[in-house]
Parts: sequence; C-alpha cells; structure tokens
Amino acid sequence: MNRSRWSLLLVVGLAVAFVACHAITEETPTEPTSVATPAPLAIPVILASPTPTPKPAATPTPTPSPTPTPSTPTGSCNLPASNPSNPKCTDDPAKLYADVDAALTAVTKARPDIFDFNDKKCENCYYVKNVDAYINQAVKQLNARGVCALYDGEEMAVKDSNTFSEQYDILLASGHMRRGEGSYRGGCKPALF
Repeated sequence: MNRSRWSLLLVVGLAVAFVACHAITEETPTEPTSVATPAPLAIPVILASPTPTPKPAATPTPTPSPTPTPSTPTGSCNLPASNPSNPKCTDDPAKLYADVDAALTAVTKARPDIFDFNDKKCENCYYVKNVDAYINQAVKQLNARGVCALYDGEEMAVKDSNTFSEQYDILLASGHMRRGEGSYRGGCKPALF
C-alpha cells in the first residue's frame, strides 16, 4: 500500500475513534427546580351597610294636588305618532333647518332672562342659564311654526309630516346654544316619532 493511502486510512481511523469515543452525557439536577408562584391579588370589596327601617308614622290622608307639568316637554303635535319599525336614517340635507334656527332666535327674544348674552361661543350661541326653560321655549316656538318637536335629553327631533323627521343638537356640553348647520345631525324616513 502506498504511503498516501496509509495516511488517509490513519486519519479516517482516528476520526472514527474520536467520534465513537465521545459519549453524550446528561446531567441530572441535584436540586428540584422551583417555579415562583405570584402572590394572590387582593381586591377590597365595600359592602353597603343595611339601613334600619324606621317605623312608619301615622300620616294624614293626603289631599289630591294638581299633576305637575314635566320639566322637559314631549312636544305638542297634531300629527299622529309614527314610531316606524325600520326607519332609514341618513345625513341627507336638512329640510327644516330654517324653522329650527328661526325658533331658536325667537326663544332668545321671548325669554332673554334665560341667557347670558355676554357669554357666547359663536355670534348668537349664548350661554343658557336655564336649560329646561330653553328646551320648553324651543318646542313652543317650533310648534307655533307648525313643526312638531320632541326633545330626548340629547337632541331635538322635529317633523312637519310623518314622511320624515330630523335631529338637531341645540345645546353644547358647555351649556351654550348650538346653532348653525353643525346643529343638524341627520334625518330619518319615515319620521321617528
């Protein structure tokens, strides 16, 4: 055999011996591993203490009193209620905007005592000192124009027929009147109320 072959066999033999002699060992843990457990979260619960019930006192028979009028009007309307089951609401252009704006101007003239004319957000968006009176007067002025109005505590719904109604936001969160085209919120067909 020639020398180069012999050298090659020797190198291969040593490589095989080296690989064969190398043993894989696994070390076993000497101590158990521990997992940190978070402390439980305590949430305080405040329970209401029961209020003792006082013994009822003898009360005289009440005399009937007149029924008070609601502070927020439901509106006076000669049209029957619509209450559709599936109205289509859009942001189509306003049809009753001029009536709403004229009614708000009429309110400022009829009840100047409920506004602070020195505190305004726009040219004619005055601070409202008495919101209930403002809403009542707005409904009254709209009704006088032949427009039905209903205030839901957030927006004023208006209609002059049951084919459609429109929504207007007439009061800013700051307590000022909301006027202008931004007060119009959208319309629905048929009328919502």
